[in-house]
Amino acid sequence: MKRKSMLVPLALALVATMTAPSASAASPTLYVGDTKDYAVAFKAEEAQLYVIELAGTTHCYYTEPYEDLGEGFFSAFAAPTLMRGGSEDVGAEEIGRGNASISAKLTGDSLTGDYRYLESELSYHCDTGFTSKSFEASRYQPAGGEAAPRSGERPVYYGSEASAEVFLRAGEKEAFGIRGTFVPSCRVGNGKRILAHHALFSEPANATLSDARSFERTDVEAGTTRSGARYRETIRLNGSVDQAAATGTYLRVRTVKPRRKAARRCVTGPLPFRGSLPADARLEPEDPPRVF
Repeated sequence: MKRKSMLVPLALALVATMTAPSASAASPTLYVGDTKDYAVAFKAEEAQLYVIELAGTTHCYYTEPYEDLGEGFFSAFAAPTLMRGGSEDVGAEEIGRGNASISAKLTGDSLTGDYRYLESELSYHCDTGFTSKSFEASRYQPAGGEAAPRSGERPVYYGSEASAEVFLRAGEKEAFGIRGTFVPSCRVGNGKRILAHHALFSEPANATLSDARSFERTDVEAGTTRSGARYRETIRLNGSVDQAAATGTYLRVRTVKPRRKAARRCVTGPLPFRGSLPADARLEPEDPPRVF
């Protein structure tokens, strides 16, 4: 999934005001918004703002001939993406299965802004409409912070370790919107070098929760390197969630088979992760999170 940030210089003075006084590189400030129509999350870290999550509803239809398919859903930004902008607002784009864009501006202790999403293939379309949709995200303190979520958003699990950064939401039967980054020990895909960070999955992932609140997600990615060798990467994320945190490990095994040579294997992990839940945030049974 390719990512492209807006090409306007970042306004450092604006982003610096987004970072809470107690925030540090190890403890970014989160901004979270969650309604029946959208879910958004951001982090302010080291005088920069990143969009972590953008998900929501769409309207889907065929154009030739026209057929209304009803409501659809999208989930964008597989990994935290730096937002860039001018003197008042910042924005970011993602081009993958669909085109997602979002802009935000600091208003008091909240971020407000607009987003759009469009997915199209031949006569099939899913989009958020002809005009941008608005959102609001409030400052959100992780467990052990000085304050609880300000506006009652449903809780999120987020944590950044030295080797893995993970964000997810959890309902009664599913962990969803799993996204983040890891530090590779190997090349990824058909890349020419080992990157400093890479997305956990090519797009936000979901996983079924067991009765014991554990989950596992396994993906396989395959292709051809620039030299023509075939590669296969098996990705496995195991974890569990409770009322305090989501914990687990991330494993990525890469096998490369050059022509007329023996296969080579490279392993990243298992890398531990821990995503904290605000101390007094609880899922309400009568109002479960909507899965986008």
